[in-house]
Amino acid sequence: MRILGIETATILCSAAIVADGNVLCEHSADSPRVHSEKLVSIIDNCFQTAKCGLGSLDGIAVSIGPGSFTGLRIGLSVAKGLSYATGISLVAVPTLKGLARYGMSMHFAEVPNYILSLLDARRDEVYMALYSSKGSIIEELVPSSAMSVKHLTAHLPRNSKILILGDGAEKFRQYLTKADNYDNSSYIILPDVINRCSAAAIALLGENIISEHGGEDIASMEPLYVKEFYTLVRTQHQKEST
Repeated sequence: MRILGIETATILCSAAIVADGNVLCEHSADSPRVHSEKLVSIIDNCFQTAKCGLGSLDGIAVSIGPGSFTGLRIGLSVAKGLSYATGISLVAVPTLKGLARYGMSMHFAEVPNYILSLLDARRDEVYMALYSSKGSIIEELVPSSAMSVKHLTAHLPRNSKILILGDGAEKFRQYLTKADNYDNSSYIILPDVINRCSAAAIALLGENIISEHGGEDIASMEPLYVKEFYTLVRTQHQKEST
């Protein structure tokens, strides 16, 4: 089975192709506000690297959120367009679960018990989800939600090794260093250079979904914003009227 993965939930614009659990290629552009310009060419680069075409795909997996409102809409729009044009199955993969799947691909001296996926949600908030992993199975313990970093620790298990991933990890680390009960031994926070979303992880999760359940209803597929979209629109209108 050959799957195209699309990841546009953050400033990273990325695409990847996987086949039968193996990553054939992954290309990306790590720059803000380039998704609408770069995504299609990045997908084309993947086809060239993998030496295959759109017609050879068995499915498409798109990162559905939470994350950047604009990025999510662009990624889903392109994914829907490809699916409509070809009839190829499309599935939505939670962005934070993709982060957790990416974390599972890493090797640590001490294997973490849990994976905490964090994305920056502006101000003092993050998008978060907590997972446990057993082999290749990811179990969701706390679903995707938005909350202040100071409330995060109340949702985390104690006396356990927790891997923290995503562009919200640094915000959480800064909060922890100021906390009175900060225990550095409980957390694994990766360097920023590798602490990012992965289209390959989205594709691998999508491969599992399609093999077990097939594609989803394209018409009803919408981004998982978590935070209400209308609050952003209202803020923009207020700025324009002043």
